[in-house]
Amino acid sequence: MRIAVLPIGAGNIAPSAPLAALAASFSSGLEAAGHRPEVLDPAGDLRCLATFDYIVVGTEADGAWGKISSRLATILKQAYGLEGKRSYAFVRKSGLRPATALARLMAVMEAQGMRVNDAEVLASTEEAKEAGRAAPAERA
Repeated sequence: MRIAVLPIGAGNIAPSAPLAALAASFSSGLEAAGHRPEVLDPAGDLRCLATFDYIVVGTEADGAWGKISSRLATILKQAYGLEGKRSYAFVRKSGLRPATALARLMAVMEAQGMRVNDAEVLASTEEAKEAGRAAPAERA
């Protein structure tokens, strides 16, 4: 199954080093489960998202109170074919309210028509790899 992993940084579009490491570990977990993941650059052309079977979006809190970047919604709006796509949301554990950031990320994804079937707050690369292995990416 082709899976897109899209890490989107807080404030800046480019992911921070810890977020990029989580995305790479998540991707390796997906690969270990027999999928074909591809980590995408959020600054690139995201029209290709329509060709993937499953989409993983990761971000980090923008500040201590669980806010997420307003650019995240803009980036997802520029992509085509997200309506009805099964997806996974994750947030790097940072700040005081990572669960709030995760809820906001899921709301942004669902506003674009994505069906979020799992979500998690990840603190380490080991957790990310295990989450990738266990992600419900199989076709329904």
